[in-house]
Amino acid sequence: METNDQIRKQLISIAICMSAILLLNGLFAAGGWLADLYFHRWYVFISTLLRKITGMVPISIGDVIYIIWLIVGIIFILRMIWNLVRGRWKRLLYMALKGAAVLMWLYFTFLLCWGGHYRRHTLAEDLQLKMERYTTADLYMLTDTLVKITNREKAALEASGLRPLEKTEMFSLAAEGYRRLSDSLPVLRYQHPSVKSSMFGEYLNYLGVTGYMNPFTHEAQVNTTVPVFIQPFTTCHEIAHQVGYAPEEAANFIGYIVASNMTDSRFRYAASFEMLLYSVRQLGRRNAYYARLLWDQTDTGVREDVRRLSMFYRKYEGPIDDYSAVLYDQYLKANQQEHGIRSYSEVVGWLMAYFGI
Repeated sequence: METNDQIRKQLISIAICMSAILLLNGLFAAGGWLADLYFHRWYVFISTLLRKITGMVPISIGDVIYIIWLIVGIIFILRMIWNLVRGRWKRLLYMALKGAAVLMWLYFTFLLCWGGHYRRHTLAEDLQLKMERYTTADLYMLTDTLVKITNREKAALEASGLRPLEKTEMFSLAAEGYRRLSDSLPVLRYQHPSVKSSMFGEYLNYLGVTGYMNPFTHEAQVNTTVPVFIQPFTTCHEIAHQVGYAPEEAANFIGYIVASNMTDSRFRYAASFEMLLYSVRQLGRRNAYYARLLWDQTDTGVREDVRRLSMFYRKYEGPIDDYSAVLYDQYLKANQQEHGIRSYSEVVGWLMAYFGI
């Protein structure tokens, strides 16, 4: 009898959660003042509050929560297996419904706290840019521009003799870069920074992950085990997610705008280096000859950094990377990013609008 009541409660919980999720997605799809209220009032409030709280703690609260969830999840699965072996079918049904209800409420919380921003496509309006369809010739011009900029920034970095950035210094400088640019671009206003080094650094390399934002705690996590010359851009990219730009191409573009306008050459080089790689890959998909022609014009130091990056990830190659790429691709597609993982490369369209190509 008790189990029947428990099953009924879980079914009610699932029904309520499904209704809440549909209502929230309907709000995002409809747009209008209610959606604006979510994006520009509710999100700013909850994100600022969470960053203010988590920013006071040196370790990643979100990563600790993920570890606890993993342990609880394993225990839950073992208990389900135990009930299956014992033939406790009603208990098993109750646990399955409870697990489904918990996952659905977590998804609702994800949407409410951050996930709704995958439906926010206001980058063009926010930055007064217009992205149009581009040709191979346009892509060639962009890549040529980025080759020149990257070569220049590499030379400036080598001439400066600057040492690699310490983690806390890098996080602080990135936040300051946003603060300075927000004077001319208020949409990039960033208060109460909460940027931390991921506790899973070494393991993330098997997945090819350089950073992520925790949608439940609003901490920006940077994988600081990867080569130091790409970390400044990753930091700016993850802060872009905190500011409210969920689509990866948008976060890439915002990260580039901020990093490329900083006085620190380590940030400027990291930004141009990343954008050059995206542009060359896109051009290579259309015309391998043109891509090789422009790549041969890059500075020796730039090509050496690419070699270092390639050698670094070669140590972590394996089936895990392949499976995680497929899963992440599906995650992005499920969240309104039709190009999946290739969404990152779509930043080239915004770069063309930015450079006036």
